[in-house]
Amino acid sequence: MSDWWSSLTFSEQIFWGVAIFATIIQVLFFAGSLLGLGDADSDLDGDLEAPEDGSVGHHQGVGGLKLLSVRAIMGFLTGFGWAGVLGLGSGMTLALTLILACVTGLVFALLVALTLKFIMSMTADGTLRYERAVGTRGKVYVTIPARRGGHGQIEILLQGRLITAPAVTDADHDLAQLAAVEVTAMESAGVFIVRPV
Repeated sequence: MSDWWSSLTFSEQIFWGVAIFATIIQVLFFAGSLLGLGDADSDLDGDLEAPEDGSVGHHQGVGGLKLLSVRAIMGFLTGFGWAGVLGLGSGMTLALTLILACVTGLVFALLVALTLKFIMSMTADGTLRYERAVGTRGKVYVTIPARRGGHGQIEILLQGRLITAPAVTDADHDLAQLAAVEVTAMESAGVFIVRPV
């Protein structure tokens, strides 16, 4: 092993070193993801995030891609290192190899950032958004007094969940249990205004 390393030129040693280091880190990221050990981007690169006032906007790419996340940087180094190894190994000049390595590294970083953005877009937000209930239909769970004379309860399907929520009505008669209703608006947070269907 030491004879092989000694036989390399300084440039080859640099490219091999970067390629091996970045590949090991990528394998560790992958193993950590499989074992559920957390997201390296949230744990390791907090100092690379742009401040909330937007004063350092170059940390974000087009459409909010995190081009300076730890994983994207490791993607760049992996592409850079292996392209450099292949370039010098095939007899390219150092200048041409550097150009090829930089372009390949940028492509790898962009692919990693796009992959991470796609994965993050697939994660579901579990927060119930009550305003989305307007226009949906459900049924009365607890009798709702007429003309907003008090709160009753309705049962509706919201974001794939069957929920029970307080409700009032402007109808001239009480809405009895199991009556079909439609949510027309929100009176306040989590209190729906309904009408009979």
